[in-house]
Amino acid sequence: MAFDLPTETDSSFDADSNWEYREDDDVEFAAADDDALFEPSDGLDMPFADDDKAVWFAEAPDADGELVAADSRPATEDASDAPLGNDSRGSVAGTLISVVLHVALLLNLAQLVIDDEPGWYEPPLEAFIVNDKPIEEEELKTVEYVLANPDERELEVREVINAARIGMVATENPRRESAPQQLTELLPSPREQHVYDVPEGLEVDDRIVVNGTTGRELVQIDSALDLITWEIANNMQESRVLVVWLLDASGSLTEQRKAIARRLRRIYGELNALQTQTDQLPRTELPLLSGVVTFGEKTTFVTPQPTENFDEIQSAIQNVEVDQSGVENIFGAVKQVCSNWSRYRTTQRRRILLITVTDEAGDDFSQSLEPAINVCQRFGAKAYVVGPTAVFGRRQGFVPYRAPEDGKTYQLPVDLGPESPVMETVVLPFWYAGSQFENLSSGFAPYALARLVHETGGVYFTTNMTTMSGLTPTGVFDAATIKSFAPDYRFGTAEDYMRDLAKHPLRKAVVEASIMSRTTQPPGTPQLYFAVTSGNFRQTATEAQKSAAKGQYMVESILQSFPPGIEKELACEDSARWRVNFCLTYGRLLAQRVRNLEYNYGLAWVKSNLANDDVDTKANRWNIRPSKKLNYAGTMRKTAALSEELLQRVVDEAPGTPWAVLASRELKDGFGIEIQQSYVAPPPPRPPAPRTTAPPKNKVQFAPEPKKPTTPPPPPPKPVLPKL
Repeated sequence: MAFDLPTETDSSFDADSNWEYREDDDVEFAAADDDALFEPSDGLDMPFADDDKAVWFAEAPDADGELVAADSRPATEDASDAPLGNDSRGSVAGTLISVVLHVALLLNLAQLVIDDEPGWYEPPLEAFIVNDKPIEEEELKTVEYVLANPDERELEVREVINAARIGMVATENPRRESAPQQLTELLPSPREQHVYDVPEGLEVDDRIVVNGTTGRELVQIDSALDLITWEIANNMQESRVLVVWLLDASGSLTEQRKAIARRLRRIYGELNALQTQTDQLPRTELPLLSGVVTFGEKTTFVTPQPTENFDEIQSAIQNVEVDQSGVENIFGAVKQVCSNWSRYRTTQRRRILLITVTDEAGDDFSQSLEPAINVCQRFGAKAYVVGPTAVFGRRQGFVPYRAPEDGKTYQLPVDLGPESPVMETVVLPFWYAGSQFENLSSGFAPYALARLVHETGGVYFTTNMTTMSGLTPTGVFDAATIKSFAPDYRFGTAEDYMRDLAKHPLRKAVVEASIMSRTTQPPGTPQLYFAVTSGNFRQTATEAQKSAAKGQYMVESILQSFPPGIEKELACEDSARWRVNFCLTYGRLLAQRVRNLEYNYGLAWVKSNLANDDVDTKANRWNIRPSKKLNYAGTMRKTAALSEELLQRVVDEAPGTPWAVLASRELKDGFGIEIQQSYVAPPPPRPPAPRTTAPPKNKVQFAPEPKKPTTPPPPPPKPVLPKL
């Protein structure tokens, strides 16, 4: 029998041993101790092969050169005294031991898992690091932290991040990536694209993307100017600044311009810019320069060039010439200022701040808004606007004006909106007594001005303006409350906006219904009080039904914008603004449908259930009142329940917003009607005319003396209405 031995064999035997290991082509010998045979240990995986070399354990050759078998021992002195049967018993015992060992070996081998490629198992190496030295634990040092007291700072510190520095956060130790270069090598030319502010102490961080702020609280003009002062001071801490006062020259803004002139000395005093510093610094190194520009139909540079002289700036604002055209080309003025004074950015590295004060939305946004934004971004100019809030869901608001010529009050149209790229709410009249909320404030800035601020990193300050006097007084909407319902300011044109709507069926349906409601307007509240007779009550009811039928037809036409099952899309809409837009629009249209049908069915019931005698004796007066219960159009109960659910959802999810105001107004009165019948006795017949007597005899009459003709007083002069 043969088996494999490990290739690395320990050949270091005892020097006194007379056993040796030999290996040649035919025979292998292994040395072992004198008193023990070499046997494989249990558990070793020792596969056998027919061509393995033979292994014997033998003593070294004796003097005669003969080999001795491994199981034989040299004859002892008393070998002749051994019994004759010892060899036989030893042979049997050896055979039994051999059988037992082989059986044990086979059992062990049966438990082994033989791999496809058998080989010797080599256990993984394990390394241990023995360190006799004891480990010395470091003592924990206690660090005492003291919270900073913000009152101890000389100036208010705030991290200001604008659109021109997207992705930047402040650091006290900025990392210098390259050797400093000469300033002349860093100056961009006017033809270069965007100039980005990278002030010292800032490192790029891709976690932050901040645009301009469009939702500041409604404040007075003085408070807005104080906030602007803080913005100017904060920018001056990082760079030299050019401030451009861009003022609306219309007559309606006269009071606001006076307020700016009064506040100007305080503003520049806080900026330490009242005194000229030409003696100490060259003009190009002054920290603050200012310019005054007005806009109306044309743009006027009141200060031909920016100046550091405070008196010149104040005089320019006080002496603004009023523009009577009624046109406000705001965005053209922004573009012209940035283009004409861009060298202050490219050559002097000044940050340009445009402080725009206006009371309207601007007339040139469709042509000049995007070019104005592009030029501001190119030269890193930030736009700040002090302006009005937009009217909700409409472009024009109305300002009451009492003409001194005739004492009458006129409603002057003024552009104040909308707050979104296109109108997103339907125009529907409310039934019954109450406000129609035609000029409801949205709480947001006009969309074009808000987009200018948003894209340039400025701030929009909503301020009480003259043009806002005609808005429906409902209080002030909290900026934090309506922030979740702000419009999407990504769209530069209405075409971009409509392309995005095509991806959202629910939004598209709302906008289409809004557009259609402006060309197909239901008539509103029908006739609610009737005084009839037995001869005309049916005809009177029929004429009133026609009004309801007309309103029903128009409502159904608008509802065609909503495909069947559109309410299921509401669960997939992730925008809070569009959810309330849909619930308000669809809920109001369904409410109008139910009311028109209920009214129509109610009058039809009256015509068919009242007889002439009933009208003559007990029912010649009909008074229609709203009811929470549908009394006539019973088939519309499911529609009424859906409408109420949608409108109530607006009230619950958007409290304190214009949507909630309109939804509450629609829910104020029930969708059903109640016809209250009463009787008023007709007036008694007139007494017969008295019989005429014979005319008296003619008497001599003298002709009256002719009177001098009197000229009628001249009509009052036609009032000259101002253009806002």
